[in-house]
Amino acid sequence: MIRAGRRDYSGGGIMAGMRLALAFLLAAAAPAAEPPSLEALLAGAAGGDSEAQYQLAQRYAQGAGVKTDQTAANDWFVKAAQQGHLGATAKLGCRLLEWGTKPEERALGHSFLERAADAGHPAAQFQRGVVYDEGVDRRADPKAAFRWYERSARSGLARGQALTGFCLWKGLGVKKDGAKARRWLKAGADAGQAHAQFLLGVMAEEGDGAPRDLARALEWYRLAASQDLPMAQFRIGRMYGRGQIRGGGLPESFVWLRKAAEQGYPDAQYAVGLAFQHGRGVPASAVEAYVWLFLAEEAGHADAAEPLSQVAPRLTPDELEAARGLVSGRRRPAPVMFKDARDPC
Repeated sequence: MIRAGRRDYSGGGIMAGMRLALAFLLAAAAPAAEPPSLEALLAGAAGGDSEAQYQLAQRYAQGAGVKTDQTAANDWFVKAAQQGHLGATAKLGCRLLEWGTKPEERALGHSFLERAADAGHPAAQFQRGVVYDEGVDRRADPKAAFRWYERSARSGLARGQALTGFCLWKGLGVKKDGAKARRWLKAGADAGQAHAQFLLGVMAEEGDGAPRDLARALEWYRLAASQDLPMAQFRIGRMYGRGQIRGGGLPESFVWLRKAAEQGYPDAQYAVGLAFQHGRGVPASAVEAYVWLFLAEEAGHADAAEPLSQVAPRLTPDELEAARGLVSGRRRPAPVMFKDARDPC
């Protein structure tokens, strides 16, 4: 269990802390500069520099340049948090809520997270939204979730801007407002947030909350797809398949659908299975059709069972065995919208 003890002041490390602080300032002024060395972090952390303590904790937590040691990470996060480091305070809250099992551990996790969020830490504000959104140790409260997402958005957090826009678009915890939704999504998209880029593409493609504009939709999808977002890759493939994009046709459609399918996206797995079944944009293959349709059905795609039942009888015993081996190697968790945007702070 992580405990927040009394604040401890140690003498003798003031100059080391000042030197490390100067190193951090110089690193910020020169984007290409190397991060502080492990030796510099250890010296600064021992001397009481809260930023050094936080960065050292991060390295122990991630195994970056040192052997992973979660106990050491917790100790340094606590030391930094005791000095008011908001990043460390937020991280302690997230770690306790992620791993804590005892009621007192989880209560302390919520306390740390609330403290950081109330002090204006954007990622902590976002995670407070997740707590209310998913009902973590309390009843789900969409309105409270939206308020915290919006606070993180106003603090400049791109994923907070994306989720705020999504909530406004769909009316989740707040009254629907397409214009406000677009503004927040645009802010997140301009900051490079892939889900925001994708949602702006959906708005433009479907004319939902924005004027229908297929060319603009494709631009947003391509930006999101460049970050390997499978939903965007699928939409591009579908647009090629529908003839909504000049050139490429079914072969180019298949390329994009396959990219999304390989990331576990069920709609894409189903589409790739049909492509192999009927030879659309790719040579027909009963084995490949079986593999992708099986994966789609396994992931819960409602329409995959019927074509799968048509393909399966066409396979020889050897082909069926080979197909099952391919299924095992290609199985991936189905991607969930905003899942990667909800990483703990």
